[in-house]
Order: sequence, then structure tokens, then C-alpha cells
Amino acid sequence: MPYITVLLNRKGGVGKSLLSVNLAAVYAEILGCDAAEAETAGDGPSVAVVSIDPQGTSIEHAEKVKKAGRPVPFRVVDASQSIDKLRRLRSAKADIIIVDTPGFMPLKAEDDEDESIDPLGDGTTGDALRAVLDVADDVIVPLEAEGSAFTPTRVTVERVLIPRQIPYGVVVNNWDPRDGTADRDRTISLVQRRGWELYNATVRHYKPHTRGITNGRFCTQYESNHIATKAKQDFVSLALEHQLRRQKHAGAR
Repeated sequence: MPYITVLLNRKGGVGKSLLSVNLAAVYAEILGCDAAEAETAGDGPSVAVVSIDPQGTSIEHAEKVKKAGRPVPFRVVDASQSIDKLRRLRSAKADIIIVDTPGFMPLKAEDDEDESIDPLGDGTTGDALRAVLDVADDVIVPLEAEGSAFTPTRVTVERVLIPRQIPYGVVVNNWDPRDGTADRDRTISLVQRRGWELYNATVRHYKPHTRGITNGRFCTQYESNHIATKAKQDFVSLALEHQLRRQKHAGAR
């Protein structure tokens, strides 16, 4: 039975796709997944990225990697038009499934506290999000270290995840160390004041990350230099902490 992790934030553009494919790449490297087996769903260990994002950024990233002649060591599945496929994820043949999601229904300010309104909205996107959350083992919530996504993140955590009692963790993403620590520290402080679960791992802003899709590389395929090593390490640290949290959640059930 697979372990299913959903990348979720009401706001688009906070790094859900970037985290999805690079976390999958790290897990595939750790598990020794083979690209050929990923294509054929063989008997070896396997990782899958399932996209329900109509923009298909994670799918595009994998296609760019293939076009550049590099292996994609995990399966990539477009489930943006298949609610039934999402409901059957529990029976999928994979050890780890990471679900990349779109941003969802923006609420008006006066609706933020109206419990009668489902923040996931109606239609295909809302139905797809409900389907994956019904089978999710945990959720990773990316939050950029510049403040604009804080309100959408609050809706995601307090209106979607906590009521469903789904284990989750907020990951501070896209923090540029060259700007100093003020933005990162302020973001962490805001999260802590709300009492949200927070990852210690932070994904920093590095050019290898931002150029990954155009250059056709996952973080496990970055060029060998000091910056690339540090950039990859952020995802290795996230994967390690994610597994430690997985064990904690399992022990609590």
C-alpha cells in the first residue's frame, strides 16, 4: 500500500510542483528506483508523482528532463481529469505517491471565516482535491518567505486540513539567503504564533531550482558544484524530516 503525500496550498505559484518532483527524485535516488521500471511499473521500489494541476507543471518538468536525455526515475501520472483514478490511489502500485495540486477557490475577505463555504470550491478542481485529501496520509504546505501567501495558507491549514485531521507540515520555501534572515524569521514566527506544524527544513532560493525545468534537471541531476550541492541538500533534508514525521504519525495512530 503506498504512502500518499499531497502538496497543497490555496495560493498558486508557491512551489508545489517544484517540491513535488524534487522530493520524488530524492526518494527515487534513496530507494534505488530504476527509470525503466518506473516506466513499466516493475517489481522494484517505486515512486510516483500524480498531478491534478491543469497547468501540469510537474508533468512538463518531467518531459523536459526526458527531452534533455536524462532519466525520470519515478512515474508521472496526469490525473487532472480522472476523479475515479484519484479515489483508487490506495490501490496504486507504488511505495510513495506525491500529489501535485493546483491553487483553489479564492475567497472574498468577508467569506474567510464563513464555515458554510467550502474553501475547495465546486467543480472538477474541488472534487479532485477532496478525492486526494480523502486518501492522503499527510500534506506538505509550501509557504514562501515573503508574506503574500500567508492568508491563503491560513485558509489551507485552518479551514481544510485541521478540520479533516490530516497530518501536515508547513515548509518555508523559496527563501533567498542573500536577502538576510528577516523574511524567513518573520514567516517562521507567524507560523509558530498560529500554532501550525512547521518543518525545520527550509528550501532556499537557488538558481539550479529556478532553472531546473528549463534545463531539464531534477535536484538529483544538478551539475556538480558547491551551489548545486547545497540546493539538492535542501530536498534531502526535507525528505529525511518527512520520513521522521511519517514514523511519528504512524506511532500516534
